[in-house]
Amino acid sequence: MRIQGEVMKTIIFHEHTIQYNPSNRYVALFLKTFIDKIERALDYNLDDELVEFYVGLAASTNTSGPAHGMCFKTYALDKEQYTRVVLKEEQAMISQGTTGLITWEAGLRLADFFAEHPDIIRGKRVLELGAGCGLAGFVCAAMGATCVVSTDYSDAVLKLLESNRQTNPEISGKLQIAKLDWDDLEECSNLSKPIDVIIGADITYDPTIVPILVAAIKEMVVSSQQVVYITATIRNIETFDLFLQLVDETGVLGRSVMDLTQTMMTALCHPNPSADMRLVLITLK
Repeated sequence: MRIQGEVMKTIIFHEHTIQYNPSNRYVALFLKTFIDKIERALDYNLDDELVEFYVGLAASTNTSGPAHGMCFKTYALDKEQYTRVVLKEEQAMISQGTTGLITWEAGLRLADFFAEHPDIIRGKRVLELGAGCGLAGFVCAAMGATCVVSTDYSDAVLKLLESNRQTNPEISGKLQIAKLDWDDLEECSNLSKPIDVIIGADITYDPTIVPILVAAIKEMVVSSQQVVYITATIRNIETFDLFLQLVDETGVLGRSVMDLTQTMMTALCHPNPSADMRLVLITLK
């Protein structure tokens, strides 16, 4: 009973949860899982406050249909939860004509990678392509990057990025939000001149955009000190292979590929066994 009361006090009714409220769907599913575990114990007793709160929430929350609407998500970067990134995100996969208002698994895995290996970006200047909600870039800022330029093309995404920047005052001074069209090679070059590390998650899925992306990367990577990190969920192997082929055909870019599918990443998330995941590193030859 004491533990149940602590869960209600330190999680459900914690001031952080109240200020940055997760979706009712998430809270309801969390409590359902918690109650199920209690009921599997011998001689269990359920806290009345816990049951009353859960029953009321479950009655007004659809936990089986498609999720939609904005909510906050808090990403803890250490076990003690001293370092956090808080983002407002859409629950639906597609909203306002874009997929950029939700964090996809490749974004989680890229953020997780930098949280696990902060030395890669500590003291570095980072440029994020197709930032979406901004998780990977914001994590880089929280883990010690000197500055992070989070870019996207969608106006709706850029508005959300700026809102999320303001939600994280501890790192907001390191963050810049900028619109970037990969077709504008001059702007790509200008943005990347002071940059050490270029990152991107789930930006290689569209075969019509891949040639434009590779041309932009070629324009941006002009120093042997610069490194590009891109995570990709393999939905269509032909599209991913096209990306690698076009990188090779530049003649000046070298690349290596890491298979993250079975890699245990624990800073932010657990790997989804069904997701075929790659991390591509690109540098000058």
